Amino acid sequence: MQSSNSNLSGIQDMLGNTIKNVASTSLAAYKPLLDGLVNNMSILNKSLLKGQMPEIKLPKVFKETCNCCPPECECPPHCIAAINRTAAETERIVVPFMIKNNCSHAKTYRVGIRPLTDQDGKPAPSQPTLSKQAVTLEPGKSERVLMSLDLNNFNNGSTYTTEIVLREKEFNQNICFTLLIDNDHQLVSAEPKDEKKYKLHWQSWQSHYYCEPNKQRLDTTTHQ
Repeated sequence: MQSSNSNLSGIQDMLGNTIKNVASTSLAAYKPLLDGLVNNMSILNKSLLKGQMPEIKLPKVFKETCNCCPPECECPPHCIAAINRTAAETERIVVPFMIKNNCSHAKTYRVGIRPLTDQDGKPAPSQPTLSKQAVTLEPGKSERVLMSLDLNNFNNGSTYTTEIVLREKEFNQNICFTLLIDNDHQLVSAEPKDEKKYKLHWQSWQSHYYCEPNKQRLDTTTHQ
């Protein structure tokens, strides 16, 4: 009998503590609202005495949220990586990039590319292509993808941009690509010399100098 009374008393204590915790939590949640109301009443009274229209700020009852993708209130960066390339018109460029899986399980990423456009938003004379449309990676593994582009009819001095899009399921994660057309950028200049310089050097006195070898004498003595 005492055991039953003890259990009942324990349950009553637990229920009492639970109700107290709920009440405390509720009051804590609405405390900003009450504080805000008191503060607004004070502002209202002071403003009316001065003949001014009061400015009332409504308190925030719930935690502020934003229209962002997860994590809360923090959007993924627009570009997780960037590639800048300078090339001359009429070139054909190949731009490699790596995709790495840093997660603890295998991942499959689709790979795509948006239209390449100039600074005015006009499509480029030709569009890039990708060597792969999807990659499947084990944890910690990487795979290389190639982007190819022919630069025929591109304008010297122009800048073109696009985004390489990586997508697992719901969210795009982009590699921003910027291309500058510069015909004089780091071009190798070869300047052949006059062939006469090589010819005169090869026919210098050193190439004709030699020592005449010793001649062997013939023994003309007749032995009997």
